[in-house]
Amino acid sequence: MKHAIDPKVDCVFKAIFGSEVNLNLLVHFLNAALHEELSAPIVEVTLLNPNLEKNRLDGKRVVLDVKARDAHGRIFQIEIQMVA
Repeated sequence: MKHAIDPKVDCVFKAIFGSEVNLNLLVHFLNAALHEELSAPIVEVTLLNPNLEKNRLDGKRVVLDVKARDAHGRIFQIEIQMVA
């Protein structure tokens, strides 16, 4: 069944994977996307503030879709990007 709400849309992606109530979905997403690079599966994540410090000369503010840390202290900065 096709849903009217597309999870590849930025705000929908953030609502799904950047929500405390859906942390299990974020864990499954990260494990699926990174399975070849991980020495062990991710079992738990904590959401972090997605706002990055202004470190660019032009002063532009950067806000990630999702930022999380796992139990090993690894930080994941997640952005959904579509190629037109």
